[in-house]
Amino acid sequence: MTDNLGPLRQAMSDLSEHGGSTDLYERTLRRSRQSQRRATAAAGVAAAAVVFAIGGTVALAAGHRPGPVPPPAAAPSSAGPGKPDCPSIETLGDLVELPPDWSFASTGVQCAETWAAADVKRPTGGNVRYLFHYTTDTGWRYHEQGTDWDCKELGLTQPAPFCTF
Repeated sequence: MTDNLGPLRQAMSDLSEHGGSTDLYERTLRRSRQSQRRATAAAGVAAAAVVFAIGGTVALAAGHRPGPVPPPAAAPSSAGPGKPDCPSIETLGDLVELPPDWSFASTGVQCAETWAAADVKRPTGGNVRYLFHYTTDTGWRYHEQGTDWDCKELGLTQPAPFCTF
């Protein structure tokens, strides 16, 4: 068996003279650096997207959150400082939310100094009153419900129809 490798060796020799040598090491380094730059840029973009998403969500939530709403208060009209006018049933009705089927009685509001009381009608019957107090900084506010109160504990110096001495 004869090997005729002469033409192959000649062809390889010709190729090496004309083609030069290939430097795979330089090409590998260049490709590696390019991959590192792309990965770093992608990580930076992802981090920025997360920061903007969280910041936008917080800003949106803070922008749509309602501020504290003070409860409504009825202001006196002309009774002078510290001496409020007796409020109407409608004014007191705006200050509290009565249970279903309850309503203020049409007997009106009883007042003494800075206190007001209104009878409440209930489906089960019985006497219940809502007591309200007036201060100059907040106006009329709900105090409590009951039947009778001690006038001295309320700071009243004169008898009132809703308390006892």
